Amino acid sequence: MSEAYIGLLVLWPLAAGLTCLVLTSPGARSALVLSTGIALAVGGLAMAVNAPFAAPSALLGSETALHIAEGAAFVLPAYFLIRGLLAKHWLVIVFALGQLALAAYGAAAMPHAALVQNAAVCDGLSLALVLVVCFAGSFIAIFALPYMRRHEEHLRLRVSKQPGFFMILLAFLGFMNGLALSNDIRVFAAFYEATTLCSFLLIGHDKTEIATKNALRALWMNCLGGMFLHGGILLIQQGHGLVDIHEIVDPAVWAGASMLPMALLALAGCVKAAQMPFQSWLLGAMVAPTPVSALLHSSTMVKVGVFLCLRLGPVLMGSTTGRVLALAGAFTFFAASALALGQSNAKKILAYSTIANLGLIIACAGLGTPVALAAGVVLLVIHAATKALLFLCVGDMEQVVGSRDLEDLRGAVQKAPTTALAAAAGALGMILPPLGMLMGKWAAIEASLNNPALLVLMALGSALAVVCWVRFSGTLLAGRSASPSAAPSSILTSGPILGLLFGAIGLGMAAPWINALLLPGTSALAGGWGLIPSLFVTAMLGWIIGMKVLARQSSVRLATPYIGGLPSREPGTFVGALGKNWTLSEGNEYAEELFGEPRLTRVAGVLAGALLLALVGGAII
Repeated sequence: MSEAYIGLLVLWPLAAGLTCLVLTSPGARSALVLSTGIALAVGGLAMAVNAPFAAPSALLGSETALHIAEGAAFVLPAYFLIRGLLAKHWLVIVFALGQLALAAYGAAAMPHAALVQNAAVCDGLSLALVLVVCFAGSFIAIFALPYMRRHEEHLRLRVSKQPGFFMILLAFLGFMNGLALSNDIRVFAAFYEATTLCSFLLIGHDKTEIATKNALRALWMNCLGGMFLHGGILLIQQGHGLVDIHEIVDPAVWAGASMLPMALLALAGCVKAAQMPFQSWLLGAMVAPTPVSALLHSSTMVKVGVFLCLRLGPVLMGSTTGRVLALAGAFTFFAASALALGQSNAKKILAYSTIANLGLIIACAGLGTPVALAAGVVLLVIHAATKALLFLCVGDMEQVVGSRDLEDLRGAVQKAPTTALAAAAGALGMILPPLGMLMGKWAAIEASLNNPALLVLMALGSALAVVCWVRFSGTLLAGRSASPSAAPSSILTSGPILGLLFGAIGLGMAAPWINALLLPGTSALAGGWGLIPSLFVTAMLGWIIGMKVLARQSSVRLATPYIGGLPSREPGTFVGALGKNWTLSEGNEYAEELFGEPRLTRVAGVLAGALLLALVGGAII
């Protein structure tokens, strides 16, 4: 039975993607994407019912699968090399050649390891990633149907690129599910590289100069991450002869052994998760259409990195490598939260918040304790739903308002009420009790009580995030839009947004149950369970009262504020100094002298890079 579910989760999206490539009818393509989303949701729920399990798999553990994985170790870097040569991008060329050299060394020097007996394993961590991909990924794919049509109308394309777009999008979901369920590290590595391919193609989808530039940046950084991954795998095979992932992460294997392979794998995870100083590839992904940004930030790509680090958690617990990794993740959490506070571009705010929260999850992986790992898994699941929601909302508001700048979205609740209210609810869900993001941070801070440096960085990062999200939601709900309300969104737009909204809030409420389902035997969030009902009632009453006040306020005529001048006949101005008319404006304070991107990025990048070097250096010593 598990084999059928694996085929549904991995092969169906791949087959549907290839079918999209040849479908000429938009209606047929929409029906196929919808059916794929439903199939993934059904497969994800079925997997949850049957988990945990470990089983042989002809799909993931046969000789054929292994040959495909070994071929992918050469074919994918060779493709990356060709793209680097065509673009004359020397970093892509160098790192693709490095991957090819490692693949050649492995094929020539490493003995051919036997097949893994239980090639498919679905434990709590795997199930978490599968559910994220199946539900958040499916909602994003459905949202993309009307979005990409409007996107191409805006670009005035004569020939639609949607067949290729949806082929890659759906294939991405299949590759992610294969990665989550693979227990053979060679097959895992093939899926890892396939996600690099998909992200490169999706970021560069529009084929503009800036899209191509950012796609190549993502490619060279992830090729570097691929080198770290393959280097760590070769060291594991050379030193221990292991390819079974669950045997590799057995702490007994590493008692007294060099932790360099674990450091390299963790470093590969940090690159994939866009941790500082590698955050620029994820920031550059914002040039892609909104569904791509949502997919990369929530349910694919970056989640590969934190998934890999969380998988290594039991080995990292109590080690120098784990402590340095935890410090690097906590530092990224703090620095990226500060950078988010200095942004007015709504997508950049979401991007830096993603980088920050991924840093927090990696800090949990570095700590490696049951409490920390439970917090990391809960954060992984709830962050995915919430961030997918926020990206879709910002993308929809951008198409309605014509801008993604937070100041231009002021009063968006008047023009796109459903989307703006959903975005505000998602933003507040990142910080308010009793929802799961706060519970996860609470557990992460509890796990770091014995490490003062981690504790301070986590507390400061959390405080900055509160300011950022309060400002974000307040801006959307404040003021009155000068433009009339937009036409209601289609069901393919509002449906995924509302589905993700209910999912984010529902998962946030169910954080302790998520913990019990995915990681039975841990009690990381149980301590706060007794407070949840009262906190929920208080939070919901506050939300209802706030909405009542907002509704009453929106019906009152707004008066021009007094600014120490005389009223003017021209709207939006007042008579001030020298008898001149001065324009009245309102806006947020971004404190660029403290949180400005150029200076803070340089300083934070250097410090984060030093920590990652220490991660490898400490393992060597």
